[in-house]
Amino acid sequence: MNSTFPEESTVAEPETTASRGIALLTFAFILSQFYRSCLAVMAPELQHDFGLSPAGFGALSSCFFLAFAAAQIPVGIAFDRYGVGRPTALLLGVGAVSAIGFVLAPNGAVAMLAQMGLGLACAPVFMGLLHFASEQLSERQYMRVASRSNALGMIGALCATAPLGWASQHVGWRPAMALSALCMVLACYGVWRFVRDDGHAQARQAPMGAMLTESVRLLTLRPLWTLIPLCVAMAAGTSFRNAWSGPYLADVFGLQAGTRGMALMLLSLAGFLTAFVLPVLVRRSSIKAAVGGWGCLSMAGGIALTMWPDSGVATGVSLMALLSTLGMLHPLIMAQGRALIPAPARGRGLGLLNTFVFLGSALTSWGFGLIANLGHLQDWPVAQTYAAIFLSAVALVALSLVPYYFSPTSAPAARR
Repeated sequence: MNSTFPEESTVAEPETTASRGIALLTFAFILSQFYRSCLAVMAPELQHDFGLSPAGFGALSSCFFLAFAAAQIPVGIAFDRYGVGRPTALLLGVGAVSAIGFVLAPNGAVAMLAQMGLGLACAPVFMGLLHFASEQLSERQYMRVASRSNALGMIGALCATAPLGWASQHVGWRPAMALSALCMVLACYGVWRFVRDDGHAQARQAPMGAMLTESVRLLTLRPLWTLIPLCVAMAAGTSFRNAWSGPYLADVFGLQAGTRGMALMLLSLAGFLTAFVLPVLVRRSSIKAAVGGWGCLSMAGGIALTMWPDSGVATGVSLMALLSTLGMLHPLIMAQGRALIPAPARGRGLGLLNTFVFLGSALTSWGFGLIANLGHLQDWPVAQTYAAIFLSAVALVALSLVPYYFSPTSAPAARR
């Protein structure tokens, strides 16, 4: 009878280790979501303190996502060779230094450098969470954990709304961001101490040059190109929420930081609820049907904003919330793409898809800034400037849904 206890202990130990690792990576993901979203509510204050034009603010917000995108394939290679824990802890250490640097930044140039460091730090977190969970859990457990972690990540986005807006208005944005820097230090320690895993033996034995070549070769997988345009287009919702929703509310409706934070909290709540609704839709239909249907619904919000950009605060916030939920399709698209990638190259494959996700975020944030700057230089009415931004977002989503219609799905094979 007693001989069963060691066996039970050895079974429970991997489960505990996996659960602890997933919990810590989820905490890091919550922090990543905060840093993705925090600039929006502080945008007017940052523009004032750093002397940034609309184009300059667009560049500041794009620095995070450019670094994030550039790191995806190298991070994917590191995951395949060494596992998730060590590369993620290293980059979170870079993030801790950068978070402190952003708090102390004397000008826009230093702030941009710090944002790049924060982008590098957050680059491995969500992909690492998905990769770690896929290696540790069954397919069914993986989908449940990915959806739950994606929903919990919205806590970070919520903290970047009303709480950050209130703190920025009453004590200043620098003290508020100092607290997030402390959390980055804690996340770095937790992942370094407790997320322990190894990569694939096949990937460790492969020369680095061969791995880079194989990473590029993944671009020859035609089915991935039915997903890549939508990976880019998701930024139409997330970039506006994470960077330009604050300026929109300030410029069109004259809202102060605290009120902007309350409004943006509703956007994050919409994302939080969407993260729970989407898995239900997937169970009742399929990943492809859920993604395509929700993409069209979000695009409808963008169309309405293009037509009526200044119809009222309540209407504007509601439609922005609908448009921004497009970004919540991220884990579903990653899950669909995961099935198309060979297991030894899965880290690189997910990294490739994520590269396009955050390259899209960088380019749209910068592009929205150029449109805003053009409107300022041409003396367009403020509402017309933002209508042009919304129109560009709608066009991006519409163009991405066409190839996605032809994307492969595992549902027919599963039914056979």
